Amino acid sequence: MVSKHIRLLKDLAHIDESFQSDHLFSIKKKLDASTCDAIHETDLTHPIFIYTPQQSPYIGGEFELEINLPLDYPTTTPRVKFRTPIYSPIVDESGIISCLPILQRWQSYPINSINLYDILIEIDYYITHLEDVDEPHRPILLTEWKEDPSLFHKLAEQQTKELAKSQKR
Repeated sequence: MVSKHIRLLKDLAHIDESFQSDHLFSIKKKLDASTCDAIHETDLTHPIFIYTPQQSPYIGGEFELEINLPLDYPTTTPRVKFRTPIYSPIVDESGIISCLPILQRWQSYPINSINLYDILIEIDYYITHLEDVDEPHRPILLTEWKEDPSLFHKLAEQQTKELAKSQKR
């Protein structure tokens, strides 16, 4: 279990350092490696991130997302869930996001070749590059984006303003 904690703390530190300047993702509850023994297991197995997209229609929104890490991470595929609703074809109505290529092919990657940072980068990419989405959770939203992009953007902006308000931390 200790090696898992070390791996996760390294992943979280890498995320914290990598996104420090652009604030695209931040860790909701910072963990201190020096107090590893005092860290609650849930903080490591279910880290919560704040996602602040830098592109329309989500600008100004802050979305909480949780990555559920199995006990044998990184061997088993993590599960990703938006805790804040987001109007996106790649996220189902309950917040689950499993249609990312990185999650679908997780088992085929060599262990330690990918990490939480890679998942977050791919989330941002597919949220903002719908033209590359092949297997959406909500096909109707992808169709809406293709056929009436202004309506899609309007509805996504409206939901972002209503449900993804900036939180004081």
